[in-house]
Amino acid sequence: MIKYIFSFFIFILFLTGCAPEYAIKQVYIPPVGKKAKQCIKSCQISYEKCNINCNSIYNQCLNDAFQRAKDIKNIDDEQYQKKYNEYLQDLHEYNSKNFNWQNEYNQNYKDYLYFKNRCATHHDNYACNREDDLRYMIRELLNTKPKKPIQPKEESLNEIVANEQRVCSNNCGCSKNFNICFLNCGGEIQMKKICISNCDKQKK
Repeated sequence: MIKYIFSFFIFILFLTGCAPEYAIKQVYIPPVGKKAKQCIKSCQISYEKCNINCNSIYNQCLNDAFQRAKDIKNIDDEQYQKKYNEYLQDLHEYNSKNFNWQNEYNQNYKDYLYFKNRCATHHDNYACNREDDLRYMIRELLNTKPKKPIQPKEESLNEIVANEQRVCSNNCGCSKNFNICFLNCGGEIQMKKICISNCDKQKK
């Protein structure tokens, strides 16, 4: 049964993959007449100037952001080096404490297993009491285990650049202004559903 259900889903996916894909696009219907055409040409010129100016501002913004990122990176490098040196010192202390802790834990655990076995086999009161004491000591040791310091993260220049360049945008409203100009010239803009993929699979 599962095999048939799986085959059915594969079949559905196959049909979906072969289905035509559509997109809603703007269709520009220009007005007639010489004066109207000159008006549309003026719109086009303004649109191109807007794009050129927009791209120039956008590229300048990207360059400025890159320069800021380099300055930030230089400051971050100094701070990172200081934090990294502190980390190395903390790591050295951790390794020393952890070495002593591990030796103490291993010895207590070894003694615990010994007295636990002796208590179970000989029913020796001292061994059983010692087993309880060592169990408590091991639990306390686990609660006081040294914590390894976290190594500081060095932010890359690419990450800083990406963050600084987020404020840059090349959306200057050129298309919106062109559409308004186009309509004012007497043109018409229609929203149409247009096939963009697998168009040969459309129903006839």
